[in-house]
Amino acid sequence: MKTSLSLFTLASFLLLLSAPAAGERYGGEFLNIPVGARAQGLGGAYGPVADDPSASYWNPAAISRQTNYQLFAGHTALFKGLANHDFMAAAGPVSSRLWLGLAWLRLGVDGIPRFSHTVGTPPSGEFSDNENAFFLTAAAGRRLALAGWTIRLHSGGNVKLIYNRLDNKQATGLGLDAGLLAVADLADLWSSPDGRQPARHHPYWGTLTLSAVFCDIGGTAISWNTPRQHQDVRVSTLRFGAAFRQPLAFMRSWLLISGETSTEPLQRNRAGAELELYHRLFLRAGWQQSRAVWGGGAAIWRLRIDYALDKHDLGNSHRISLLYKL
Repeated sequence: MKTSLSLFTLASFLLLLSAPAAGERYGGEFLNIPVGARAQGLGGAYGPVADDPSASYWNPAAISRQTNYQLFAGHTALFKGLANHDFMAAAGPVSSRLWLGLAWLRLGVDGIPRFSHTVGTPPSGEFSDNENAFFLTAAAGRRLALAGWTIRLHSGGNVKLIYNRLDNKQATGLGLDAGLLAVADLADLWSSPDGRQPARHHPYWGTLTLSAVFCDIGGTAISWNTPRQHQDVRVSTLRFGAAFRQPLAFMRSWLLISGETSTEPLQRNRAGAELELYHRLFLRAGWQQSRAVWGGGAAIWRLRIDYALDKHDLGNSHRISLLYKL
Protein backbone atom coordinates (compact mmCIF):
# COMPACT_ATOMS: atom_id res chain seq x y z
CA MET A 1 0.00 0.00 0.00
CA LYS A 2 2.88 2.36 0.78
CA THR A 3 4.32 1.72 -2.68
CA SER A 4 0.96 2.44 -4.30
CA LEU A 5 0.62 5.72 -2.44
CA SER A 6 4.17 6.74 -3.37
CA LEU A 7 3.51 5.90 -6.98
CA PHE A 8 0.24 7.81 -6.91
CA THR A 9 1.99 10.88 -5.42
CA LEU A 10 4.69 10.80 -8.08
CA ALA A 11 2.19 10.21 -10.85
CA SER A 12 0.10 13.16 -9.69
CA PHE A 13 3.20 15.36 -9.72
CA LEU A 14 4.18 14.30 -13.25
CA LEU A 15 0.73 14.13 -14.76
CA LEU A 16 -0.14 17.65 -13.68
CA LEU A 17 2.54 18.65 -16.16
CA SER A 18 1.20 16.56 -19.00
CA ALA A 19 -2.53 15.96 -18.60
CA PRO A 20 -4.99 17.78 -20.87
CA ALA A 21 -6.39 19.72 -17.93
CA ALA A 22 -3.00 21.05 -16.94
CA GLY A 23 -3.20 24.21 -19.00
CA GLU A 24 -1.93 25.27 -22.39
CA ARG A 25 1.54 26.47 -21.36
CA TYR A 26 2.63 23.22 -19.74
CA GLY A 27 2.68 20.70 -22.57
CA GLY A 28 5.65 18.42 -23.08
CA GLU A 29 7.34 19.26 -19.78
CA PHE A 30 9.15 15.92 -19.94
CA LEU A 31 11.41 17.57 -22.52
CA ASN A 32 12.86 19.73 -19.73
CA ILE A 33 14.38 16.67 -17.99
CA PRO A 34 18.08 16.50 -19.00
CA VAL A 35 19.41 13.52 -20.94
CA GLY A 36 22.82 11.89 -20.53
CA ALA A 37 24.88 11.28 -17.41
CA ARG A 38 27.76 13.49 -18.54
CA ALA A 39 25.36 16.39 -19.13
CA GLN A 40 23.71 15.84 -15.75
CA GLY A 41 27.09 15.71 -14.01
CA LEU A 42 27.79 19.14 -15.51
CA GLY A 43 24.57 20.50 -14.04
CA GLY A 44 22.83 20.44 -17.42
CA ALA A 45 25.14 23.14 -18.84
CA TYR A 46 25.71 21.00 -21.91
CA GLY A 47 24.63 23.12 -24.88
CA PRO A 48 28.17 24.48 -25.48
CA VAL A 49 29.81 21.16 -24.54
CA ALA A 50 27.88 18.52 -26.50
CA ASP A 51 29.98 16.56 -28.98
CA ASP A 52 28.05 13.27 -29.16
CA PRO A 53 24.62 12.11 -30.42
CA SER A 54 22.88 13.52 -27.33
CA ALA A 55 23.44 16.89 -29.02
CA SER A 56 20.17 16.17 -30.84
CA TYR A 57 18.55 17.12 -27.54
CA TRP A 58 21.00 19.75 -26.25
CA ASN A 59 22.11 21.64 -29.36
CA PRO A 60 21.40 20.23 -32.84
CA ALA A 61 24.38 22.10 -34.29
CA ALA A 62 26.81 20.13 -32.14
CA ILE A 63 26.43 16.75 -33.88
CA SER A 64 28.71 18.20 -36.60
CA ARG A 65 31.55 18.18 -34.04
CA GLN A 66 31.72 14.39 -34.38
CA THR A 67 34.45 12.93 -36.56
CA ASN A 68 32.86 9.47 -36.79
CA TYR A 69 29.60 7.62 -36.26
CA GLN A 70 28.53 7.28 -32.63
CA LEU A 71 25.80 5.49 -30.69
CA PHE A 72 24.38 6.81 -27.42
CA ALA A 73 22.07 5.27 -24.82
CA GLY A 74 21.01 6.64 -21.44
CA HIS A 75 18.73 5.54 -18.62
CA THR A 76 17.58 7.31 -15.47
CA ALA A 77 15.65 5.84 -12.57
CA LEU A 78 13.74 8.90 -11.36
CA PHE A 79 12.51 9.22 -7.78
CA LYS A 80 13.71 5.83 -6.53
CA GLY A 81 12.69 4.08 -9.72
CA LEU A 82 9.06 5.15 -9.77
CA ALA A 83 9.57 6.69 -13.24
CA ASN A 84 11.91 5.74 -16.06
CA HIS A 85 13.61 8.23 -18.34
CA ASP A 86 15.35 6.80 -21.42
CA PHE A 87 17.21 8.28 -24.37
CA MET A 88 18.75 6.63 -27.43
CA ALA A 89 20.53 8.36 -30.32
CA ALA A 90 22.83 7.82 -33.27
CA ALA A 91 24.65 10.44 -35.33
CA GLY A 92 27.51 10.86 -37.75
CA PRO A 93 28.74 12.46 -40.97
CA VAL A 94 27.08 11.46 -44.24
CA SER A 95 29.33 13.74 -46.30
CA SER A 96 32.09 16.28 -45.76
CA ARG A 97 29.46 18.98 -45.21
CA LEU A 98 26.45 17.23 -43.66
CA TRP A 99 25.82 15.35 -40.40
CA LEU A 100 22.59 13.54 -39.56
CA GLY A 101 21.22 12.24 -36.28
CA LEU A 102 18.25 10.25 -35.00
CA ALA A 103 17.11 10.17 -31.36
CA TRP A 104 14.28 8.88 -29.17
CA LEU A 105 13.37 10.21 -25.73
CA ARG A 106 10.85 8.55 -23.39
CA LEU A 107 9.48 9.25 -19.92
CA GLY A 108 7.30 6.46 -18.55
CA VAL A 109 5.31 5.94 -15.36
CA ASP A 110 3.76 2.48 -15.23
CA GLY A 111 1.43 0.82 -12.76
CA ILE A 112 -0.37 3.98 -11.64
CA PRO A 113 -3.28 2.91 -9.37
CA ARG A 114 -6.72 3.96 -10.59
CA PHE A 115 -8.85 5.36 -7.77
CA SER A 116 -12.56 6.07 -7.98
CA HIS A 117 -14.24 9.29 -6.89
CA THR A 118 -15.30 7.63 -3.63
CA VAL A 119 -12.82 8.45 -0.88
CA GLY A 120 -11.34 5.48 0.96
CA THR A 121 -12.05 2.83 -1.65
CA PRO A 122 -9.18 0.63 -2.87
CA PRO A 123 -7.73 1.16 -6.36
CA SER A 124 -9.52 -0.54 -9.24
CA GLY A 125 -6.86 -1.39 -11.79
CA GLU A 126 -3.88 0.52 -13.13
CA PHE A 127 -2.93 2.82 -16.02
CA SER A 128 0.26 4.29 -17.49
CA ASP A 129 1.68 7.57 -18.70
CA ASN A 130 4.13 7.42 -21.62
CA GLU A 131 5.64 10.55 -23.15
CA ASN A 132 7.84 10.30 -26.24
CA ALA A 133 9.81 12.57 -28.53
CA PHE A 134 11.54 11.55 -31.77
CA PHE A 135 14.27 13.80 -33.19
CA LEU A 136 15.59 14.06 -36.75
CA THR A 137 18.67 16.28 -36.75
CA ALA A 138 20.77 17.81 -39.53
CA ALA A 139 23.88 19.94 -39.02
CA ALA A 140 26.85 21.38 -40.86
CA GLY A 141 30.22 22.77 -39.83
CA ARG A 142 32.69 25.09 -41.50
CA ARG A 143 35.77 27.14 -40.73
CA LEU A 144 35.65 30.91 -40.93
CA ALA A 145 38.66 33.22 -41.12
CA LEU A 146 38.10 36.49 -39.27
CA ALA A 147 40.96 38.99 -39.29
CA GLY A 148 43.43 36.17 -39.68
CA TRP A 149 41.85 34.04 -36.93
CA THR A 150 40.07 30.73 -37.51
CA ILE A 151 36.69 30.01 -35.91
CA ARG A 152 34.81 26.75 -36.33
CA LEU A 153 31.13 27.53 -36.80
CA HIS A 154 28.46 24.82 -36.49
CA SER A 155 24.78 25.18 -37.32
CA GLY A 156 21.92 22.70 -37.24
CA GLY A 157 18.27 22.03 -36.67
CA ASN A 158 15.76 19.48 -35.37
CA VAL A 159 12.39 18.26 -36.43
CA LYS A 160 10.81 16.58 -33.40
CA LEU A 161 7.66 14.53 -33.21
CA ILE A 162 5.96 14.33 -29.82
CA TYR A 163 3.67 11.43 -28.97
CA ASN A 164 2.05 11.09 -25.53
CA ARG A 165 -0.32 8.46 -24.21
CA LEU A 166 -2.09 8.99 -20.89
CA ASP A 167 -4.35 6.07 -20.04
CA ASN A 168 -6.61 5.86 -23.12
CA LYS A 169 -5.94 9.40 -24.34
CA GLN A 170 -3.30 10.31 -26.93
CA ALA A 171 -1.59 13.50 -28.07
CA THR A 172 0.75 14.42 -30.92
CA GLY A 173 2.82 17.46 -31.79
CA LEU A 174 5.47 18.60 -34.24
CA GLY A 175 8.19 21.09 -33.30
CA LEU A 176 11.35 22.71 -34.64
CA ASP A 177 14.63 23.58 -32.90
CA ALA A 178 17.72 25.36 -34.23
CA GLY A 179 21.21 25.80 -32.82
CA LEU A 180 24.51 27.58 -33.36
CA LEU A 181 27.94 26.79 -31.97
CA ALA A 182 31.18 28.77 -32.35
CA VAL A 183 34.50 27.23 -31.30
CA ALA A 184 37.79 29.11 -31.13
CA ASP A 185 41.25 28.07 -29.97
CA LEU A 186 42.56 30.91 -27.83
CA ALA A 187 46.02 30.13 -29.13
CA ASP A 188 44.77 31.26 -32.54
CA LEU A 189 43.12 34.35 -31.09
CA TRP A 190 46.31 35.38 -29.36
CA SER A 191 48.47 34.73 -32.41
CA SER A 192 49.18 37.76 -34.55
CA PRO A 193 46.91 38.08 -37.62
CA ASP A 194 49.94 38.39 -39.89
CA GLY A 195 51.08 34.90 -38.89
CA ARG A 196 54.45 36.03 -37.50
CA GLN A 197 53.56 34.57 -34.10
CA PRO A 198 51.82 31.26 -34.88
CA ALA A 199 49.51 29.38 -32.55
CA ARG A 200 52.10 26.71 -31.74
CA HIS A 201 53.93 29.29 -29.61
CA HIS A 202 51.00 29.18 -27.19
CA PRO A 203 50.42 25.43 -26.66
CA TYR A 204 48.74 25.87 -23.26
CA TRP A 205 45.90 28.14 -24.28
CA GLY A 206 42.53 26.42 -24.21
CA THR A 207 39.37 26.38 -26.31
CA LEU A 208 36.39 28.73 -25.95
CA THR A 209 32.91 27.68 -27.11
CA LEU A 210 29.76 29.79 -27.36
CA SER A 211 26.31 28.35 -28.04
CA ALA A 212 22.79 29.51 -28.78
CA VAL A 213 19.71 27.28 -29.12
CA PHE A 214 16.22 28.33 -30.23
CA CYS A 215 13.75 25.67 -29.06
CA ASP A 216 10.16 25.17 -30.23
CA ILE A 217 10.35 27.83 -32.91
CA GLY A 218 6.96 29.51 -33.17
CA GLY A 219 5.61 27.33 -30.36
CA THR A 220 4.90 23.60 -30.47
CA ALA A 221 1.24 22.60 -30.21
CA ILE A 222 0.47 19.19 -28.69
CA SER A 223 -3.07 18.14 -29.61
CA TRP A 224 -5.08 15.64 -27.54
CA ASN A 225 -7.80 13.37 -28.90
CA THR A 226 -10.23 14.46 -26.19
CA PRO A 227 -13.80 15.50 -27.05
CA ARG A 228 -12.76 19.16 -26.73
CA GLN A 229 -9.64 18.63 -28.88
CA HIS A 230 -7.52 20.29 -26.20
CA GLN A 231 -4.07 21.63 -27.11
CA ASP A 232 -1.03 22.10 -24.90
CA VAL A 233 1.62 24.47 -26.19
CA ARG A 234 5.37 24.51 -25.62
CA VAL A 235 6.31 28.15 -25.93
CA SER A 236 9.49 29.20 -27.74
CA THR A 237 12.60 29.45 -25.57
CA LEU A 238 16.19 30.58 -26.01
CA ARG A 239 19.28 29.06 -24.37
CA PHE A 240 22.71 30.65 -24.27
CA GLY A 241 25.89 29.02 -23.02
CA ALA A 242 29.66 29.21 -22.89
CA ALA A 243 32.38 26.68 -22.11
CA PHE A 244 36.14 26.82 -21.67
CA ARG A 245 38.39 23.76 -22.00
CA GLN A 246 41.92 24.20 -20.68
CA PRO A 247 44.80 21.71 -21.04
CA LEU A 248 46.72 21.08 -17.84
CA ALA A 249 50.44 20.43 -17.61
CA PHE A 250 50.15 17.20 -15.58
CA MET A 251 48.77 13.74 -16.28
CA ARG A 252 47.67 14.71 -19.80
CA SER A 253 44.62 16.33 -18.22
CA TRP A 254 41.96 18.81 -19.26
CA LEU A 255 39.73 21.07 -17.17
CA LEU A 256 36.33 21.99 -18.58
CA ILE A 257 34.09 24.73 -17.17
CA SER A 258 30.64 25.40 -18.63
CA GLY A 259 27.59 27.51 -17.96
CA GLU A 260 24.18 27.94 -19.57
CA THR A 261 20.98 29.87 -18.99
CA SER A 262 17.58 29.98 -20.64
CA THR A 263 14.33 31.88 -20.89
CA GLU A 264 12.72 28.65 -19.61
CA PRO A 265 12.64 28.87 -15.77
CA LEU A 266 13.45 25.16 -15.32
CA GLN A 267 16.63 25.51 -17.39
CA ARG A 268 18.20 28.61 -15.83
CA ASN A 269 21.42 28.94 -13.84
CA ARG A 270 23.19 25.75 -14.88
CA ALA A 271 26.93 25.33 -14.40
CA GLY A 272 29.44 22.54 -14.20
CA ALA A 273 33.08 21.48 -14.27
CA GLU A 274 34.85 18.36 -15.51
CA LEU A 275 38.38 17.11 -14.87
CA GLU A 276 39.60 14.70 -17.56
CA LEU A 277 42.58 12.50 -16.67
CA TYR A 278 44.61 10.68 -19.32
CA HIS A 279 41.58 10.89 -21.66
CA ARG A 280 40.24 7.91 -19.68
CA LEU A 281 38.86 9.06 -16.33
CA PHE A 282 36.38 11.90 -15.69
CA LEU A 283 35.29 13.65 -12.51
CA ARG A 284 32.35 16.07 -12.64
CA ALA A 285 30.40 18.45 -10.41
CA GLY A 286 27.57 20.77 -11.31
CA TRP A 287 24.91 23.15 -10.08
CA GLN A 288 21.33 22.94 -11.31
CA GLN A 289 18.17 24.57 -9.98
CA SER A 290 19.79 25.50 -6.64
CA ARG A 291 21.16 22.03 -5.94
CA ALA A 292 24.45 20.27 -6.52
CA VAL A 293 24.90 17.27 -8.81
CA TRP A 294 27.85 14.88 -9.08
CA GLY A 295 29.16 12.45 -11.62
CA GLY A 296 32.05 10.68 -13.26
CA GLY A 297 32.98 8.41 -16.11
CA ALA A 298 35.53 6.10 -17.67
CA ALA A 299 36.55 5.47 -21.27
CA ILE A 300 37.61 2.00 -22.36
CA TRP A 301 38.62 1.52 -25.98
CA ARG A 302 35.72 2.98 -27.98
CA LEU A 303 33.25 2.89 -25.10
CA ARG A 304 32.61 5.61 -22.51
CA ILE A 305 30.48 4.93 -19.43
CA ASP A 306 29.10 7.86 -17.43
CA TYR A 307 27.19 8.15 -14.16
CA ALA A 308 25.50 11.06 -12.37
CA LEU A 309 23.69 11.45 -9.05
CA ASP A 310 20.97 14.04 -8.57
CA LYS A 311 19.57 14.33 -5.05
CA HIS A 312 15.94 15.37 -4.74
CA ASP A 313 13.28 15.58 -2.02
CA LEU A 314 11.17 12.99 -3.88
CA GLY A 315 14.14 10.60 -4.02
CA ASN A 316 17.60 10.44 -5.56
CA SER A 317 17.91 9.97 -9.31
CA HIS A 318 20.68 7.78 -10.74
CA ARG A 319 21.58 8.44 -14.38
CA ILE A 320 23.72 6.09 -16.48
CA SER A 321 24.70 6.53 -20.13
CA LEU A 322 26.87 4.75 -22.69
CA LEU A 323 28.66 6.25 -25.69
CA TYR A 324 30.15 4.02 -28.36
CA LYS A 325 32.30 5.29 -31.24
CA LEU A 326 32.10 3.13 -34.35
